[in-house]
Amino acid sequence: MPTKSRIKKTPIENKQVLSEAYDYKKKVSFTRGMRVELDNCVMLFISGTASVNDEGTYVHRGDVKAQTRRTFTNIQGLLEAEGADWHDVVRTTCYLADFRNYDEFNEVRNAYYVEQQLDPLPASTCIEARICWPELLVEIEAIAMVPKDRAKPTNGPA
Repeated sequence: MPTKSRIKKTPIENKQVLSEAYDYKKKVSFTRGMRVELDNCVMLFISGTASVNDEGTYVHRGDVKAQTRRTFTNIQGLLEAEGADWHDVVRTTCYLADFRNYDEFNEVRNAYYVEQQLDPLPASTCIEARICWPELLVEIEAIAMVPKDRAKPTNGPA
């Protein structure tokens, strides 16, 4: 039987920021992100990311602003592991455990985007949803696109 051709894909990780979910004491079967190589472009698909530390423990219980900030920092670390940054992000999907926290979440998101000097801003959807741990108030997915010839860090944070 002939082998099927496949698009090259590799996991994204930065263990200085986040441990892999499959390394948790209670194993979870997903990758932090996936790097997909196309003709002249690399797409980075960042899994739902929350206010979790490098040991896989949630941080900032009950503080939606601090959780939002930590979530953006975690995503930034994953992007940096691939030689990317927030200017490469084309889309986010944001999940809030309670939409009554939207204004606080959005205040932090706006400030973060100003800090990063983003223009244009990523396309985005914000959804109220249950998040995997009840202590987590925010979770964000991201999609980034980078030129294929951009060098990935050789001794980076992965």
